[in-house]
Amino acid sequence: MSTQKFKKIKNIKNIKKLKRSQILLIGSLLVFFGIVVISYDKFKVLKEVLYEDVRLSMFMTDNKKSNKKKKKQVKEVVANTEQLPGEGQQVKQTPKYNYIGYLEIPKISFKRGFVEVGSKYNDIRYNITVSEVSNMPDVDGGNFIIYAHSGDAYISFFAYLYKLEVGDYAYVYYNNQKYTYQLVKVQNVPKTGTVTLERPNTSTKELTLITCTKGSDTEQTIYYFDIR
Repeated sequence: MSTQKFKKIKNIKNIKKLKRSQILLIGSLLVFFGIVVISYDKFKVLKEVLYEDVRLSMFMTDNKKSNKKKKKQVKEVVANTEQLPGEGQQVKQTPKYNYIGYLEIPKISFKRGFVEVGSKYNDIRYNITVSEVSNMPDVDGGNFIIYAHSGDAYISFFAYLYKLEVGDYAYVYYNNQKYTYQLVKVQNVPKTGTVTLERPNTSTKELTLITCTKGSDTEQTIYYFDIR
């Protein structure tokens, strides 16, 4: 074999090795960036869970302090001075929501507070949201209605409602009272922007949870609970 021909073969092999190296490098970078993106989403979810634990702890502590003050007939006005960011801005620190109660669903390890209906934080971008047409848990024959996102985002607070079955329990803590509810009906309805509720029992207190149906872009699911 001539020297010139040998050099050509060697150059071809070197070019192939270089291409393989480049492909491996690009593939490694894509995998790395994929891991970073996935980890970032999971980090946001974990951060929200940790912040929520802190908020609930503060809510429970404030409730205990409030009860002690009521016994001593001490009155205090608490003002919420937090402001929402402007259009296109980001929240630089986690808001300290003024919770008035919280919802707990043991089967899916769910526990999250809710705020007053008129609060700017009563919004699915920040919290599970109390419907403006709902009644609070202490209203006889009322229906306490809450809705929230489902999916994979860190604000998808109702992401695991689909795991609930008829007979499962949910608890609402409000005004120093614990309300126990049992799931009696699950209903899928078209996503049209409005929801018509078919209450199983209008003579008793009820809890209704609403979120998007898992695996569907055109339906939402309603979970009906009766007081126990």
